Parts: sequence; structure tokens; C-alpha cells
Amino acid sequence: MKAIEINEFGDVDVFYATEKKLADPKPNQVLVKNFATAIDPYDVKYRSGFYGGSDRLPTVLGSSVAGIVQEIGSEVTKYSVGDRVVASTHLRSYAEQVLVLEKQLALIPDNLTFVQAAGVALGYQTGYQAIIKEIKLKKSQSILIHGGSGAVGFAAIQAAEKIGAGKIYTTAGTKGKAFLNGFNPAIAVYDYKKEDFTNINEKIDAILDTVGGETQDKSLKLLKENGKLRSTVGLTDKAKKSPFDTKAIYLDSGSCLTELLKDMSQGLTVLKIAKISQFSLKNLRSMHKEFENDHPLGKLILEL
Repeated sequence: MKAIEINEFGDVDVFYATEKKLADPKPNQVLVKNFATAIDPYDVKYRSGFYGGSDRLPTVLGSSVAGIVQEIGSEVTKYSVGDRVVASTHLRSYAEQVLVLEKQLALIPDNLTFVQAAGVALGYQTGYQAIIKEIKLKKSQSILIHGGSGAVGFAAIQAAEKIGAGKIYTTAGTKGKAFLNGFNPAIAVYDYKKEDFTNINEKIDAILDTVGGETQDKSLKLLKENGKLRSTVGLTDKAKKSPFDTKAIYLDSGSCLTELLKDMSQGLTVLKIAKISQFSLKNLRSMHKEFENDHPLGKLILEL
């Protein structure tokens, strides 16, 4: 099969095209013919060496796969050959075929495309999980969501709206603020380049942190006495020692993805797509570079 991998960390020119042969599925694995994969911050950071792991090179990157089941392992019970499925893989999806653990998968509803499904794996999945399963936000509660125009933040905002949250606060860049103001003028958006979100004049029930560091520390003083903070980037020492309910969160299996896809199929969650291109070495390099330089509003997706 065709794949695109790296053998060193660095700029986008470390990507190269190759041919690979996959092993047969293990008992708990499914072989998926890939039709769409998205560019995620995790992929870009991994390529640049942010996560280390040089001992595991060469590596095929790519965090999302959406396609059709070709083979199943001997212990797989939930999926059959021909099923349309999606998963967040964290690696291996810049390829024509991907081996995926059964527990990572979710069925794609009939009215959604492979592109839409790939677009919500990982980032949207994380934001949805943060609100529904981790924070367990309740109707009328207030929340501050950092990075509201990114995939995680935008999904979290929509999940909070679905619950019937009270006031929703968020941070974003200048372009992101304009987008979110157009999406829902009731959301209080702070341009993190020009405005200080700590000027929020009320205590907040919950915070979703996607930034970390000083931003996370400054956020703590906005929480109510029994407030919750959940972070996708780990906890600072100050957060660990604080009196609040603080926790770093990590992506679960395909259960939240299944629920999110159901919401999408019913029109309850909107996916913003910035660009769709055909899967190729040139286009993959271009999308990684675009993501680094411009942080486009919406997902960048490669179609196979």
C-alpha cells in the first residue's frame, strides 16, 4: 500500500512517500481501507519532534482514519467487512490502509461522509468528551473554554450549548473571535492577543483548558468554590495543588465518538472544514505548512 512517513523530525520536507505491507489484523484489530484523514495539531507537533520518540522511527503519522472495514480479527464482534467506520488512531493514518483496535472505532451514520467523519475524530471527539464525560456540565452552569475556534474548543462550545449551559466564555485569536461572534453572538469571546480574559466579572462553574502554563494558572482564580478545571495539555503545579477539582484528560475509546457522530447526523453539531485536498505527498506537506503558518479556521482534510 501507499503511505507517507518520516524517518526524522523536522520541517515538512521530512515527509516521504513509501510502499508498505501491513501484517494481518491481530484478534482485536480491524483493517480499514482509508478514504479520509485530517491534519491535527498532534500530527504537526509529532513531525516537528515535540513528542520525541526517535526510537520508533520510521513512523507513519496521522491521527484519524475514516473508511471501510476490509478484514476483522478473530475476536472482533462489533464490526463486519463492509462497515463504514472512523477512529482516532494517534498514528498510522497517512496511508491507504490502517490497522485499528476495535475499541477505537465508531460506525459512520449513513448521512455523513468519510470527510465529515475524519474531521471530527480526535479534536472534536476530545472537546465533546471534555464537556459530556469529564466536566459533566449541567444546564445553566457557566463555562470558560480556551481556544474556542479550534477543533477541541468549537466542539466543546457546541456540546455546552446542547446541554443548555448558562454563560459561555471563550478565548480565540482575532480571526477566531470574528468567526465565533458570527456563529453565536451570545458567546463572550476574548481575543487573547488583545484582551485579558481574567476580566470576566463573575465566578465560573467550569473551565476547559487547551493551552496550559500561565493561561491555566490565571484561569484558576475565576472558578467558583466547587468549580472544575479539565485540561487537554496536563496540569501545572499550581493546578495540582489548588483546592478545585482539576484533572488532565485523555482521549477515550470510540464511545464518545459514536455519540458525537449521532449528534452530527441529527444536525446538533456543526463541523467547519477549511480545505479538502487529494491525498499526496505534495498536499500533505502543504497542509502541514499551512497549519503551522496560518492556523486556519476549520479542518484540513485529505481524501484518498
